[in-house]
Amino acid sequence: MASLRSLGTHRPAALRYLIDESILDQDCTEADYSWETYNNEGIDCPSDDVVTTQYHVVWSRGDLVRKVFSFNIEQEKVIQALLTWFPTEEPLSSAATSTSAAGFGNHDLSTTFLTQGTQPATDPDGSIPQTPRVVEGRAQALVVFLKSQAHVFFLSGATHVINLPFEVEKAFPAARGVVLQRRIPQADPLARSPQLPSAPPNSFLSDPQSFLTQSLSQSFAQLGRNPGFSRGPSSQFKSHKNGNTQFLEELLKHSASTPADRLPRLFSFTNPLSELGLVVTAVSGADKGNLFNANGSGHRRLEPINKTEEIIYVSPQNELLFDESGNDKPMLLVITANSETNVFTIWSAAYLEPKSLSNSRKHHATQLGSKPRRRSSYGPTAPGTGATTPALRGNDRVRESLGGAGRTKPQPPSFNAPSQSQERLSDQAVEDALASQLNPETSRVPKESRRVSSLLSRAELSTSFDKTAFQDLATQRTSLGGSFNASFGASQRSRLSVGNDRTSFGGFSQRNRASTPGSVTSRMSLGGVSVDDTLEDIMDEDTFDTIEDYDELDDLFSPHDPDLIQEPMNGLRKEFVMSPVAEISAQKYLKTGLFSLRDSETSKATKVFALTAPFNSAMLHERKIFIYILHDALQHPLECELAVTRKRLSVTASQTRLSASAPRYACVPKFVKIKELKDSLDILKLNAGHVERLVSLVSTDPREPCLSIIAGWSIQSPARFALGTLKLFNPHVIFRDDDHMRTTAGLKRTVSALPPLQGVISPGPLGAFDLVDGESRRHRIQVDLVPKHPFVARLFQVLSKVLSNFTGDFLLEIWWSIRRTYPELDQQVNPDWTAFVATLFSLAVPFFEDRSTKPKRGKATQKGSSGRSSAQADLKADPLADLSAWDVMCRRQEIRPNRKSLDSTAWAWVQRSRPSPVTVSPQTRRLSDRQTLPIAEQIRGKNDMLHVCLQLARSFVQSPIGKATNDHWRRLSPSERQDLRITCLSEVVVILHLFREERKLNALSPDFSTSEPGNLAPVLAQIGHWLRWESWGWRHGSYYELDGGSNEIWAYDDSKINPNLRLHSQPWEAPPPILEWLGTVLRTRTYVPYPTLAMLIRKSKASPHSSVNIEEVIGSVTPRTIALHKFFQEIHELPNPRKTVELIERCGITTRILATLPQTARAPLLEAIARCQANPPTTWSSSLLRLVQREDLDLSLTPNTDFILDVQQNQSNTMTGIQSNLYYSGASRDIHTMCQGVDRPEQIQSVAEVERHYITRLIFREDRRFMETYTLLEPLKQAVAEYRPPPRTGGIDTDEAAILDAQKALMQWVMVRTFSLPVGSSMVKFSSKKPLVTEKYPLFGFSTSCLMKPLGNVVTAERGNYSEEKYFWAFFNAGVAAGLSVARDAQGIDTSWIMYNKPTDLTNKHAGLLLGLGLNGHLKTIAKWLSFKYLTPKHTMTSVGLLLGLSASYMGTMDTLVTRLLSVHVTRMLPLGAAELNLSPYTQTTGLMGIGLLYYNTQHRRMSEVMLSEIEHVDDPDPSEPPDTLRDEAYRLAAGFALGFINLGKGKDLRGLHDMRIVERLMAVAVAPKPVDIVHLLDQATAGAVIAIALIFMKTNDEAVARRVDVPDTLPQFDYVRPDIFLLRSMAKHIIMWDSIRADDRWMKSNLPVEYRKESSLQTIEKLSSDQMPFFNITAGLLWSISLRYAGTGDLKVRDFLLSYLDQFMRINRIPALRFDAKLSRNTVRNCQDLVALSAATVMAGTGDLEVMRRLRGLHGRVGPDTPYGSHLAAHMAFGTLFIAGGTQTFSTSNKAIAALICAFYPLFPSDVQDSKAHLQAFRHFWVLATERRCLIVRDVDTGRAVNMSVCVHLKDGTQKRILAPGLVPEVQTIDRIETEDPAYWPAVLDLVRNDLHRKSFADTQTLHVRRRSAHDMFTSTFSATATALNDVQSSKTARNMWDWIFALRALQDFDRADIGLILPADPYSSSFLDSGTTVVDETLVLRALGRSAKAKDLWEVKGVLEWAEGVAATSGQGGRLRWVGREVLERIRAGLVDRGRRIEG
Repeated sequence: MASLRSLGTHRPAALRYLIDESILDQDCTEADYSWETYNNEGIDCPSDDVVTTQYHVVWSRGDLVRKVFSFNIEQEKVIQALLTWFPTEEPLSSAATSTSAAGFGNHDLSTTFLTQGTQPATDPDGSIPQTPRVVEGRAQALVVFLKSQAHVFFLSGATHVINLPFEVEKAFPAARGVVLQRRIPQADPLARSPQLPSAPPNSFLSDPQSFLTQSLSQSFAQLGRNPGFSRGPSSQFKSHKNGNTQFLEELLKHSASTPADRLPRLFSFTNPLSELGLVVTAVSGADKGNLFNANGSGHRRLEPINKTEEIIYVSPQNELLFDESGNDKPMLLVITANSETNVFTIWSAAYLEPKSLSNSRKHHATQLGSKPRRRSSYGPTAPGTGATTPALRGNDRVRESLGGAGRTKPQPPSFNAPSQSQERLSDQAVEDALASQLNPETSRVPKESRRVSSLLSRAELSTSFDKTAFQDLATQRTSLGGSFNASFGASQRSRLSVGNDRTSFGGFSQRNRASTPGSVTSRMSLGGVSVDDTLEDIMDEDTFDTIEDYDELDDLFSPHDPDLIQEPMNGLRKEFVMSPVAEISAQKYLKTGLFSLRDSETSKATKVFALTAPFNSAMLHERKIFIYILHDALQHPLECELAVTRKRLSVTASQTRLSASAPRYACVPKFVKIKELKDSLDILKLNAGHVERLVSLVSTDPREPCLSIIAGWSIQSPARFALGTLKLFNPHVIFRDDDHMRTTAGLKRTVSALPPLQGVISPGPLGAFDLVDGESRRHRIQVDLVPKHPFVARLFQVLSKVLSNFTGDFLLEIWWSIRRTYPELDQQVNPDWTAFVATLFSLAVPFFEDRSTKPKRGKATQKGSSGRSSAQADLKADPLADLSAWDVMCRRQEIRPNRKSLDSTAWAWVQRSRPSPVTVSPQTRRLSDRQTLPIAEQIRGKNDMLHVCLQLARSFVQSPIGKATNDHWRRLSPSERQDLRITCLSEVVVILHLFREERKLNALSPDFSTSEPGNLAPVLAQIGHWLRWESWGWRHGSYYELDGGSNEIWAYDDSKINPNLRLHSQPWEAPPPILEWLGTVLRTRTYVPYPTLAMLIRKSKASPHSSVNIEEVIGSVTPRTIALHKFFQEIHELPNPRKTVELIERCGITTRILATLPQTARAPLLEAIARCQANPPTTWSSSLLRLVQREDLDLSLTPNTDFILDVQQNQSNTMTGIQSNLYYSGASRDIHTMCQGVDRPEQIQSVAEVERHYITRLIFREDRRFMETYTLLEPLKQAVAEYRPPPRTGGIDTDEAAILDAQKALMQWVMVRTFSLPVGSSMVKFSSKKPLVTEKYPLFGFSTSCLMKPLGNVVTAERGNYSEEKYFWAFFNAGVAAGLSVARDAQGIDTSWIMYNKPTDLTNKHAGLLLGLGLNGHLKTIAKWLSFKYLTPKHTMTSVGLLLGLSASYMGTMDTLVTRLLSVHVTRMLPLGAAELNLSPYTQTTGLMGIGLLYYNTQHRRMSEVMLSEIEHVDDPDPSEPPDTLRDEAYRLAAGFALGFINLGKGKDLRGLHDMRIVERLMAVAVAPKPVDIVHLLDQATAGAVIAIALIFMKTNDEAVARRVDVPDTLPQFDYVRPDIFLLRSMAKHIIMWDSIRADDRWMKSNLPVEYRKESSLQTIEKLSSDQMPFFNITAGLLWSISLRYAGTGDLKVRDFLLSYLDQFMRINRIPALRFDAKLSRNTVRNCQDLVALSAATVMAGTGDLEVMRRLRGLHGRVGPDTPYGSHLAAHMAFGTLFIAGGTQTFSTSNKAIAALICAFYPLFPSDVQDSKAHLQAFRHFWVLATERRCLIVRDVDTGRAVNMSVCVHLKDGTQKRILAPGLVPEVQTIDRIETEDPAYWPAVLDLVRNDLHRKSFADTQTLHVRRRSAHDMFTSTFSATATALNDVQSSKTARNMWDWIFALRALQDFDRADIGLILPADPYSSSFLDSGTTVVDETLVLRALGRSAKAKDLWEVKGVLEWAEGVAATSGQGGRLRWVGREVLERIRAGLVDRGRRIEG
């Protein structure tokens, strides 16, 4: 029996705190508080204590008070406090899969719930982002129950407060949260007032199902319900009654009981953010009439548990794990007690989860002959039918949010009604019925709260109020529309429930609740996946068949039941389902005189424990669970035995989606038997690692044997033992709160337990518990259930797993008995190991032939054993008592080799010396034969540990408990000659041998080949000798004699077993060595099976096809053996190394296992890995890439690329020639660097921009083009202009004052240029900053100073003349630039941040900031109230920025609230008769464009009608009114763009717009002749109509439309077209004919009018004329369409083509224009010049092309009256386009991008700063919508630094393009794969076609990670590799100075200097310094050490490696070249071994 240890008296750690805080008195007792202990998983985890007083709860962990909770403010006493675990959702990529104890760890919640409220993506053309997968984890929480509230305190910090509708009587920790048991109120004898009856059938609030059941109500009978599981008494058949009779019956019925009486008793609480769930059971469908079982079918329903059932136990976690696969559903048990029937019921339980609607409908079969019937119009939504009972407002009066979806027209549902058979529900009928019943605001959405938390939940939410407002406020969810429509497509109009009327917790609620919140039906979730509601996962076989078709749709469409019309809990989801396993009548087990479980003498708490029996290899198909029930009314505790079997589940869709190979199983418990524990007074479950036992109190007298440890499966009878003297204090605790007791205790440190003993309570870790004595004092006692020595504990665990019929557990009990019977074992070196060996020997001792045989001992032991006549006396005496001090020292040196100080180098001389007579003791001096021996021989006597263990075993066998054990063995044995002990002993030898060989496969396992405890070799050799297995014994030359069990070290026993006993023959001729087997397989290259433990595990005859996989059973014991067994079995069938690496992973060989395998096993694995390391397949998973050490290709675990890492690298970056001081102000700077920076001031100071600009500098590393552009476009930098004084006249110099005046006059034009800079600057700085949320975001203005060249003086403009009010567009653009510089992935840009940066008085810069944030998508989270706060002052620019920003953020979403915000700012959107808007035309123009963005690509008819009408709008002129200033050209142009955005590219699929004649009406405005009287109005609409046509028919290649919109055919028609319209019409034609655009002269000539073709090159134009204006515009239009076609491609041919025309336009622009006609033409030429410059920059966007930049610099230098603001704006936009986002982004050619570019680069540029008549300047920033991140960044995975590298981009058309990364790549949809080409790095490939992860990662990060090769891997030539390695060593010599001393060590002296690079990387910042992985150097060192070793195990490893290398050389086609360590290394080791052999032989 296990020994007991006293740990002192036990008091809660919180008690001292409670006393110090005066919460409890000093003399308090346990009656003043309650104390619960919770054990955490894991042996080393401390336990948790929860101490509860009236108003306080204290949580302690590990005797330390962690948190204290006070509830004085609630003025409610604490009913109960407990610790439990709640399920949580964690992302699969950031969180590791947390497997819960209940087995729910692999459950994918992302596939569980219905999707609700999914809005269209921001880019409808793009793919919808996939919802990140989440896994279910667990979070521990403290739950405190008060009378009306429940407080949930997560230990991680979150807090929730829940209002309870009832008082909790008892709560139980469950696998998911808590199971609540409601306190049933006492019956009130007073008569209650009649309750309001239900509404009449024809009212709004009547039964909404009447339309389904009215005609059938008389045909159904209410059958009696099952009294065991129903919610009330059985109801009889009710005839149809009139209204008055029904009214009176309801009045009396509801007045007889309170609403609380109708509540169920049991509830499930699984999530603080959701409602309570019902605990239900399955009852027969015959219990309740049903529309779907009208014929009386046995369909089953889920109903609440009977209120008479009282829970006494709930499984807190999974009770049983059948095997290691984890494919079993969790085994959850619930025990209830029924005091009325005196029955204990054992239930099997499981949790239900929502399932999809389509899966729930599969049970409703179609019936033939059914006739479709329209839904009755007299439903609850039809107004004016019947009585008008007041109801709440409909749901059409919704609360809007920015995320709400638009309304959709409701589709009328239809039902197919059979005449007299089961009804068939169509898809639409079900979905409409659900939509009408479920209120989206109460639907369950994952991670959203539907209850009121925190302070709101403390308020009393009366049912007279609308709780929606409170819930909206608490959950911040105010959108009703869209969230439900996305799932069901239902209407937003209010409909009452199709099912029964629902009420809230406290009573009747005015708002109808959904029957099933979140989902209409339920899905079973019992672990990793969800299965259908057949419930076959958890129920027994009978239940499988009877409730297979259960579906909660039956509840939804069930007939009207007047009994349930106002049930308070009908709206709760049925969450926890229970199925009865067995009912145990307690009548005959009650105490004498008691007749009911309710009749008890004391108030002692009921105890229930569940113990799981160990694994039984003889019964693979069955496991045992023993349930122990201790009830105060029972005479004795009860033991119930359950047999659990597995049932394979049918494959469902959910399982197929997750895993197609792994089968799923459900655990089915069956009741076996019951018995009484007649000797037990109290019981308690103990748990210590893998051992579970029950401690039983068998006597109240501590002086008698009062404690016993029992188990239902235990073979041996339990032994009892007394307590003895107990300790007063815990000797193992340092800090205690009982210092006062220590000072008053004096010398007395022990105490005796006073009788009578009261019980055992508070189980703790490692078998600890509390024993309560007569004074209610708790004594902490620990039972040693498992050995303290970890190796011995592991051995018992292995034996328990493999041996059948609990034999291994029986051996553990024998070990307990030996340890308890012989306490003197504690004096041994390792008592656990000694007792273990004695336990094994005790199996053989009873069968010895001659027990008087004297053992053969060594010299050191013979003297000690002489004179002993009794083995018992020899045992009890100290073996070291008769030895001298010298001998004792020698013995302990031999037993504990780790303490062999004499073997150290410093004491080596001692062993070589001889003791002199002077130094030895007198006793030793008398031994003259030993005086001549050296000391080394004297300390190396034979070890007699085996004899000590044998004597111990003999003594135990002769003891009373040993004799009882012997009797048990005999009863278990089949016969006298076939004793079970011999069979067990044979199996133990094989098991321990194979386990010992398994440990040889782990390099980290301790080497037990010496004489220290744990060496199994002598033990197995001794037992093999007894079993007469010759080759298994200890004879000379045997296996164990050579492998740690040498005769020269160990003293063996020569006893023999009785020859009459039948022994088993040895299984093999010799013990199979694992290393020799590896060498054989590698040498012969043929598979030879190695024996495994599977041969010892036999399948049960009762279940020959057991579901338990034997490999999984033995895989937990010998995982490495099984893995290698699988590997070598299949490796010879694989054709290439890639398949071999995949096999490595398939066999379960992880990187950790691979790193610790012996070299023999690692050689073929590492060789295959080395061959695949260079080019692994792109389809490999993350685990395979980690296996081949190519983490750089693992895109799922990409390293963090934060800019801080780059800053650290930049400080020492000299390889790339980048000056780090340009990026980081804190970088080190030397004199040379500072001198270089004198004329180059630092341009970038913000640390937040370091990352982006570091990449930018790598892109433009060859020159300073980017920094030059950055300086030119910076509005804060001082401008530079040139002013040349006029030439001298008459020899008199120009007056200085005149020069200054002239410079000041020039300064105004310099300021015009300065005001145009922000648009270009915003493009360069785009998405570069991540502002700190705690700092104000700066908004800068403009610099007003200018450096005048060549004089060099500075001229400053008058700031007052350039205020923000006068030039509001300039400052607005500056704000937009600041907003666009905020990165799209910046965190914290929300309502709080915007409000924090909001100025007191609205400014134009802040308005621009709003637009910039909106274009970046940051206004999606802005609050509704803040939007109103911005719009209320009617600040024009703020309204423009906010409305346009909101529209861009919600682009394509049709958001309802944004639509309303835009509509109230557009006159056309107001209803007829509305007052005129007092708003600026800018605001209304913005509203039109915003609607176009909001309804982008939706083809919305209403919005299309509005835009079209605004384009062609013509008012009847009224002379008395001023002209219409609203509908100017900019307004109509915005309408055209909006119309185009709404129908972008849909010209050939206009759908519902055909009847609008949209094409004809637009053509009439764009190209048709116009009436003379309104031509001036329609001319303003021409541009908008042309743009609308171009966008609608974009890329459609519609020749008819293109021909109509093209320029006129003849020159006379040109007189009727405005010149700039030629440009638009020319562009529109070719945007439509997208595929025909070519960049060559031939295409240009063919598209010009015939009259202009001869001048197509522009080279012949020498003078300007207004007749040339159409020609210039047509040419510019053609060039613009070319640039759009090749936007962002970087095509040099197209660039050169456009530059040739740009040069000509620049030349023509310089032609003098003296007459007005020429000046008019020059303005057109300048406009075309600006557009062509923009076109050239568009093609080269993001490339920083020098050719384009040179021309743009010339355009930037223009200053004067001839260069208007628009020309500067175009030039600077071209500059920004060329370097957009610092070269990291470019333009796309998608439909949205082309439309955005047309809007941003619209060719009518403003004439001055304030000009927006033709095109609103805010639209110039729409280029953001066209950007695309296509910059490929290559990062070194070790350093985190971006590097320059040549890559090859393979396109889908078969062509290749080589770029130097970082650099722009072609559009992603055209790329097949990207490959690196740098030999210094391992090849890396991004496969964008065949690998979805690669494609997604590139779209998100555009990053390719690479890893640097070693020099030996770069080249095949030895000379090149060595030269490169030496060069690397020399270049990094400075960084490695601190490590040079390492290579002076002896172990590393043999390495060449070229090998240093293999150990230390060249980069000092490389993460390889912290990499714990092995390198070739480590492999070489290990092989050299093995070659020099003298151990057999090491030499076996070397032999296997060398033989494997020979096999590779013979079969390899590469000349025998080894990729792993190299043939040279192995040849050197072979030569060393040969040399050693020669020396030994010689």
